[in-house]
Amino acid sequence: MLFKPGKKTGLWVLSVGLMALSFGTYADNLDITFTANIRDTTCDMKIEGGSGDGSSNVIPIGTDGKVRLDYIILKNAKATTNFKLKMVSCPSSLTKLNTTISGSVSPLTTAIKNSLSGEGSAENIGVAISRTATPDAPFVINSSTDTQRLVWSSGEISAGEVSLLATLVETASGQGTTGNFSGIATFNFTYE
Repeated sequence: MLFKPGKKTGLWVLSVGLMALSFGTYADNLDITFTANIRDTTCDMKIEGGSGDGSSNVIPIGTDGKVRLDYIILKNAKATTNFKLKMVSCPSSLTKLNTTISGSVSPLTTAIKNSLSGEGSAENIGVAISRTATPDAPFVINSSTDTQRLVWSSGEISAGEVSLLATLVETASGQGTTGNFSGIATFNFTYE
């Protein structure tokens, strides 16, 4: 290319070069927002038995929710009902699972008291919870001591469930009365 005096060719090339370099400064910015709910490695637990969604169930005791007082006093099987706690989506590394049963404790520390009061409600009656295999060894309500609460065996952890028994009991010997009963048990889980 020949340069002739009076021609401004070099300036034109320089200005085109500067324009090419400045295109990057006019690019748009893109913002991306990432969201996540980070959960600890956990177990989801479900209740099997009665009616409900598996996290809040109503479990009737007796035929159609009715139990004779003499069945309660005599510790008859007709004053009981079975249900299960089931593990869902637990990590395979799980080696220990403990369950504390919480509720309004009756004078008998292994029974949840009747939440109903007044006319028409049963008095001195509670509900005890035990393993189905050991009905005479109910768990202590609100206890976090391993010997008093539900500590899952390795077999129960492998099976992913534990079978439990709810039993209506007298909370003061010879003082139970007839009437309506309702009690709420909350199962709190800790695991390793």
